[in-house]
Amino acid sequence: MPKLNAGAESKTDFAARVGLTKARISQLVADGLPVREDGRVDVEAGLAWMEANLDPTKRNKGGVMRTESGSPSLAEARRLHLIVQVQRAKLALEQERGRLIDADEATSTVFARARAERDAHIAWVQRSAPVIAGELGADPNRAFAVLDRLMREHLEHLAETPLESLRDVGHD
Repeated sequence: MPKLNAGAESKTDFAARVGLTKARISQLVADGLPVREDGRVDVEAGLAWMEANLDPTKRNKGGVMRTESGSPSLAEARRLHLIVQVQRAKLALEQERGRLIDADEATSTVFARARAERDAHIAWVQRSAPVIAGELGADPNRAFAVLDRLMREHLEHLAETPLESLRDVGHD
């Protein structure tokens, strides 16, 4: 398993990160893969260079090199495999930096938070109705019924609000 620090790595560690041999990394260095003066590869810069220089749209005009039989050539298959490895390494880097989250976990957390907020609103009605009724000299049961109906309508309206409209523009 490659060492997953987010800074600079030795060529050997970087090779393990992207699923290549150290010799192949040395070939890529000769082709322009950036290395620091100390000979280490800056992970982010190295992954960016590999993605930019191994992108199928920047070679062969985006097409796939094929043999006469119509199947991809071995060289093309290796190149495409390398692209996938680089993309996976970039995802691993983003994950270790905390920029990626598990979708199922996020959904579960948001659902639990929404349920807790709904329950808190309903509990607020139960606590507040008698206080409001007492201050206004109203029937506590009637005050509760009105507040409960209004709160449930409000919660239903919130539930129908599309999530996209709730997006915080300052945190895109």
